[in-house]
Amino acid sequence: MPELAPFRRIAADLREAIRRGEYAPGHQLPSASVFVERYGVARQTVQNAIDLLRAEGLVLGRQGAGWFVNEPKMKYFASLTGSRTKRLEADRRRDTFTQQIEAQGKTARQVSTVEELAADADIAAHLRVELGTPVGVRRRIMYADDEPLQLGDSYYPLSIVQDSKIMSPADVVEGTDQVLEDLGHTPTRYEDEITWRMPTAEETAILRMVTGMPVGRLLRTTFDQHDQPVEVYVVILPEDRHVLLYDVPAG
Repeated sequence: MPELAPFRRIAADLREAIRRGEYAPGHQLPSASVFVERYGVARQTVQNAIDLLRAEGLVLGRQGAGWFVNEPKMKYFASLTGSRTKRLEADRRRDTFTQQIEAQGKTARQVSTVEELAADADIAAHLRVELGTPVGVRRRIMYADDEPLQLGDSYYPLSIVQDSKIMSPADVVEGTDQVLEDLGHTPTRYEDEITWRMPTAEETAILRMVTGMPVGRLLRTTFDQHDQPVEVYVVILPEDRHVLLYDVPAG
């Protein structure tokens, strides 16, 4: 059997150390210089080993802090994020994002900003409105235990949400779907489009991502009881932090 390349041997040793619990989830790995000395290799060889483990999802980098053993990915319950049942169970006290994060043992927090702008071609097509139609946008940075987890931008026809809670940057404790229902537009179904790409420089900075890590882009269109599109939600999900789960009835 051919001998492993040096970077693969280092990766194999680290992989086994992680499996044994020598480096627990969230634990910072030693600096590259430690492995350079231990294995008698160049720094780039160590970096290649780390890159391999990162591609496998075992480690992740934090800007300015080094490399850490990845914690279990957060479950993004895509088929439940707009669950009316979950909203009603919470008695208007917690939105479904907060419920899902708390169910995984972490504390949820959101920082929101709002603005009005003209719909571009993509948003106009999904909302079935004319190009340039005024829309309200609610942008959120969503945290779990004060670590940025995902970005979520929601676009609404301004004619529906103007002067509502949705257009205030304050937390909407009951969730924006509940506000839409209060406005006479009960969300009844969703269409999801999922793509993968590299993040923008702004997304990388806000989410504290390392270079080279892709993101998932989930675009969800919400339809009301009249099958009218009332929201386009674009959520950015770093690949190293999320598992998308769908609970789909078999009919």
